[in-house]
Amino acid sequence: MVAGAPWVVILVGVAVLTVLLVVAALSFRGPEKLSASAPGPPMVLPVPTAPTNPVGATQEAAPTQEAAPTGSPSAAPTVATTSDAPAPPSGTGSPTAAAGRPPAASPPAPAPSATGTGVLSASYRLQSADEDSFQAELVVRNGTGRPVDWQMDLAFTDEVVGIRASSGPGVTVSIKGGGRYLLSGSRSLAAGAQQTVQLRITRTGGGEYPTRCTVNGAACAVG
Repeated sequence: MVAGAPWVVILVGVAVLTVLLVVAALSFRGPEKLSASAPGPPMVLPVPTAPTNPVGATQEAAPTQEAAPTGSPSAAPTVATTSDAPAPPSGTGSPTAAAGRPPAASPPAPAPSATGTGVLSASYRLQSADEDSFQAELVVRNGTGRPVDWQMDLAFTDEVVGIRASSGPGVTVSIKGGGRYLLSGSRSLAAGAQQTVQLRITRTGGGEYPTRCTVNGAACAVG
């Protein structure tokens, strides 16, 4: 018994060591299994679901509050429409085209021509002269487009002492004195018509040309 006791102790020790080795092996395998299963949570992959746009683009698109998806081609135009200027109404064209396209202006009224188009006009023309008289011609033209009555105011120097007027349609002469005479048609002058008056004026000196010649207040041509 005494001689076999050391072997018993040795066997017991070997058994204890074996048990310890098994326990140690099991204890090391447990963490290996846990460490092998630890990479499981990163498989969720939350990173790919984040927006792929740069941070700067996200900050610029935020004020527009548009529902366009991040990274779509319309993101840049959406940022550009955040200006304060209102968009032009549909169908009216751009504001520039509307401001650069003014309404058509009416044509200017035609200026009166030398023949009195659009107005009542008259002309005085010297025809001949001798020592104590001269002859002249008056022409009154109605360019107003309606019948009008006319009166001509002729003023000469004091050297003119008499006047005689003749015209087919009829003309009257009023003497105002001091070389001034008023001539008027005996009836209205039709639209587009003209009346010619022949004058024979007596004088004591010069004065072939009038110092004033008007028809219904408008100056007449003297030549």
